[in-house]
Amino acid sequence: MAWRTAKSLILLRAQIDALAPHRSRASDGTIGDAAHAAQKSDHNPWVMDGAVGVVTAIDITHDAHNGCDAGKLVEQLIASRDPRIKYIIWNSQIISAVNKPWQLRAYTGKNPHTHHFHLSVLPERALYDLEHPWPV
Repeated sequence: MAWRTAKSLILLRAQIDALAPHRSRASDGTIGDAAHAAQKSDHNPWVMDGAVGVVTAIDITHDAHNGCDAGKLVEQLIASRDPRIKYIIWNSQIISAVNKPWQLRAYTGKNPHTHHFHLSVLPERALYDLEHPWPV
């Protein structure tokens, strides 16, 4: 299946790269691996834009030493309540704009997300492809 990453997430990564050009990208990612493909995940291209699947999630590596402090970025994203955000996972916590809106709570998934933060955007094209700058 042909797939692409949501334009808003490409923009977010570009903004973070501009802020921290020497940051590690070791845990960065959009499209999921085989383990993700076997389960429901926004890293899978399940949102369809015509015949092309759209990945609506991104992982950004935490590398405070080189200017990419995931904790600070997540705080900025949460404070913004950007309408594109579906949920964010970072450091064993999750916050959602949909489920218990904007209430930070424990995340108990297999990956505690301590090496990167995860951001999923909502599946509406007007939001996931919105190329308005992120508040980072």
